[in-house]
Amino acid sequence: MNSSFDFQPTNPFSTSCIAPSQVVYRFGEGAGGAKSQTVDAHLEALLAQLKSARRSVIVGPHGTGKSTLLHTFLPKLQASFPKVSFHQLNNDPSLGVTKRMSERLRNGKRIRDELLELPKGGLLVVDGWEQMLRSSRWRITKSAVARRVILLSTCHHRLPGWTLLYETKTTPKLIRSLAGD
Repeated sequence: MNSSFDFQPTNPFSTSCIAPSQVVYRFGEGAGGAKSQTVDAHLEALLAQLKSARRSVIVGPHGTGKSTLLHTFLPKLQASFPKVSFHQLNNDPSLGVTKRMSERLRNGKRIRDELLELPKGGLLVVDGWEQMLRSSRWRITKSAVARRVILLSTCHHRLPGWTLLYETKTTPKLIRSLAGD
């Protein structure tokens, strides 16, 4: 029997319930939103916008497809940049505050180290930007700008000075369509 104090996911579309790499992002409601021509046209437009910006963010509430969109976009990104470094960060609420802070510190260091391996024009992708300490985010941003590496992240809110690449959202019709699949 589960205690009411045990962590229980509340969103069936969150990454703890669905592997983002196993689903194609839908750019519209119904099955047509996941058709290869529809998805490819949207991804091409996003790619053009990303290449013209230095820092871009995909924004949306929990479980609205930010990670799924990144995983759908990843093959096109890998084909379009000299090197791509992808990091998916998670927040495990079952860990205590001290362990979560240590994890955020380790994530920041690991990502900074990999950033140093990226060539000029490379792409650093961080799924879960706010899962790092503020100081790590600042250092990574500053290093990426200095090294001329493009940043792409997901976040639950807009980031000042970053280009909004895409905003994910759900509608009742989209949720019914996804649940029907």
